[in-house]
Amino acid sequence: MDPRWERVRVIVLNLVERCAVCGQRFDPEDLQALGRSRSTWAFRLTCRSCGVSSLIAAVIGEEEFAVSSAHSKREPVTERDVEEIRTFLEHFDGDFQRLFGYSGNGGGR
Repeated sequence: MDPRWERVRVIVLNLVERCAVCGQRFDPEDLQALGRSRSTWAFRLTCRSCGVSSLIAAVIGEEEFAVSSAHSKREPVTERDVEEIRTFLEHFDGDFQRLFGYSGNGGGR
């Protein structure tokens, strides 16, 4: 596994601290890596309390690794951020394998 996995895990869990359904705080073990491309990571986050699972796509560049290491303050989400993700989702066809450049070996899940 990529040596940056633990830092990515910390970044994601700092952003999504609690289950949106039941409010339970997530543990590091609740976050599963599904795949990644150069700067985009895919995760499954499952609440141990209520069982709800979420898929998370995180775009994390080298600058975010530097910021997370320094424990600096998070910047607020801007209107531009919201517009960019809305535009992405409007055109996204749901093909995560293509998005992350995954080429399976033909085996099972």
